[in-house]
Amino acid sequence: RPPPQSGSDLLDELEAALGSSHREDIDARLAGIEEELLPTFRALPHLPNGRLSPGAARYLLHRHFASKHNWYVRGFDNGGDAWDAASPSAVFEVHSDGQVGEIFERRLGSEGLSLPETAALAATLEALARAENAARLSAAYRVASVDPEGADPDIEAVIDAYMVMYLTRANSTQATAEAIMPKVWSSTGEWFGYWPATRRWIRDILQEMRPGDVGRAFPARAAEELTQRYGWYAHQECLDMKHRLMGLQHGNTGRVHLHDFYGSALDGSYEFSESKAYLRLVGALDESDAERPKVIIPNYVLAPSNCMAGSHFYSVCCINECAAILADVERHASAPDATPGAILGVVRRVGSSTVAAPRELPAALEHRLDEIAEHHGGRVPLHGRLFAQWLHHAFPLECPFPHLAGATSPVLGAELSSEAAMPTLASEAEMREQCDNAMNMSTTSADQYHSGLVAPWHPEEELFLPMPPPDRRGSSVLRGLAFLAVAGSMAYTLLHGAGDSLRSVGGGHGAKASVV
Repeated sequence: RPPPQSGSDLLDELEAALGSSHREDIDARLAGIEEELLPTFRALPHLPNGRLSPGAARYLLHRHFASKHNWYVRGFDNGGDAWDAASPSAVFEVHSDGQVGEIFERRLGSEGLSLPETAALAATLEALARAENAARLSAAYRVASVDPEGADPDIEAVIDAYMVMYLTRANSTQATAEAIMPKVWSSTGEWFGYWPATRRWIRDILQEMRPGDVGRAFPARAAEELTQRYGWYAHQECLDMKHRLMGLQHGNTGRVHLHDFYGSALDGSYEFSESKAYLRLVGALDESDAERPKVIIPNYVLAPSNCMAGSHFYSVCCINECAAILADVERHASAPDATPGAILGVVRRVGSSTVAAPRELPAALEHRLDEIAEHHGGRVPLHGRLFAQWLHHAFPLECPFPHLAGATSPVLGAELSSEAAMPTLASEAEMREQCDNAMNMSTTSADQYHSGLVAPWHPEEELFLPMPPPDRRGSSVLRGLAFLAVAGSMAYTLLHGAGDSLRSVGGGHGAKASVV
């Protein structure tokens, strides 16, 4: 057992920093968040004391918010870099006065984070996000010129203004009626093509929630509900985009030739016109065949240029459909690695929006999994680049191609530094040039074009999270039983200031190598 924390309990420290209302908010959600985090927590590499390293905690928190809300939280997302390049507590340097970050950093720096402490960090961020929602709602009353204490306030106008501010990431303190209300009243959606449909969805949610007596608390509850559910509603736009790209797909590679991508834009589509340089920057361009560059469909769908809304804390982006597939493997493994047979037993039974299950996997793909395991002493690390690439081959339209850390920088064009500034969109001349070059391919090139119907395989390994040494991994079955035994006491432990009761195995170092 790690030594008990000195000083006050974690929640007492957070209450002192944020106030009693935040403490109540965190208390109310802590147990539920722990339960949501537990399956992935069990599957991650641990420090020898059973806690998570800063990189592992950051990875877990990113996965949690992305899968639960479609939130890509600034500070949790790795932005193309290594997961251990920054501490998850750094998120509070952006989202609070820094005092909260110092509370978590002290614990991370001394011995890592336990499951209850990781859940408390997630609950703290959610509490701050809800406070931001309240500030946005207050601003919505102001810009809509609606008195919240009036006899019959125009709730729909307020909620519409709230959602316009959310969609445009407007600053609550600076938003004006002149900037927000014309968008609210727009019937054609010239500022956002999906606004008419989104407005109808808002009405449906309000009708679904509206009790017999609306009450003063209704607008706040409605705003919170819409914020929580918008990511899942907007994902339909992502699926529509994905299916349009599937219509242009080259073989079964999960890729679209760049000239076909641009050809769609030249034929009148308002999308698919990002510049070659920007596609490369965000990791959506496959240039393994330099003469015939291709857009990687899942990487493009998940690119920040397709994020739809957000706040000071996060961006609402497309769902990473691969996360649910990986989560199934993690749940069955209850360990940071697994045998090829165990993985195949799960993946054969897992379907997706484009893959029917059960199914038999190609023999060549099963052989690739054996190669990865052979490189790692008989087991496959679940959080490494090679396994992520294997999932990309098994689910080419759901699982993104994994680049080496530092090779990409998935940011919005507006967030590029002045040194890296580039046009986000290609000009019409650039798109036509790419299409003309494809039409002028030689016969030999055309033959290669039609034969390249399998996605490329790159042999470089990179562990996203350090693996524990083999002599410390122990039995995954026994470890799973140990976790089940202590899971029920975790919330009690944290809330009553006791030391962390988790015991596990872990430690070790990452690796970068090649598997041919």
